[in-house]
Amino acid sequence: MSIRGRKPVAIDVDGIVTDFDAHWRQCAEHLLGRLLPQVSNDHSLHVRYALTRKEYDAVWHAYHADEWHRLPLYPHAADLVYALEDLGCMVWAVTSIDPIHQSARAESLHGLIPHGRIVCVGALGNEGVTPYAAKKIVLQKLGAVAFLDDHPANTNAALGAVSLSVLLDRGYHGLEAPEYGVTVIDDAMDFPVLVEQLLKRTGRAA
Repeated sequence: MSIRGRKPVAIDVDGIVTDFDAHWRQCAEHLLGRLLPQVSNDHSLHVRYALTRKEYDAVWHAYHADEWHRLPLYPHAADLVYALEDLGCMVWAVTSIDPIHQSARAESLHGLIPHGRIVCVGALGNEGVTPYAAKKIVLQKLGAVAFLDDHPANTNAALGAVSLSVLLDRGYHGLEAPEYGVTVIDDAMDFPVLVEQLLKRTGRAA
């Protein structure tokens, strides 16, 4: 799916270019009418903010109804995408949200990644596979050379599908460990540097 020799590179959205955690917490505080201090670094939101299952479900119901398009971009979001494009890459968003929210996802990205290059695999995956496997299938179809995500299950699944699978480690607990072969970073802007090194090493630099 490359165009005019541009190398497909895929990135996740939430936790990579949009500040999902802060926005979800803000939505929860508004709905529940109280401040929600973070009580742990657990990846599960109801544990991280000490919510009951009923509260957690209510927040997600409200979030799905009218919040996906409101997600704020991180300050580095444009720099990340433009740095990849400057390397001759075509940037795709491969996200786990449900396909019914694709337009909202595109709106939240403010044109940074075009609607046609946003692939939503769904939280439960497509065609009976896990969302991790669904992302891998998308990466293979795109012919992506590199992939960036903040969930180790996704970067682990991407091994073998891309030349460079990169985990942005946000310090969450309760997740599986990154497998051998996954590159771990703590700054999203390290990803374009790694992609540039890959392209030079493989002779695919622009």
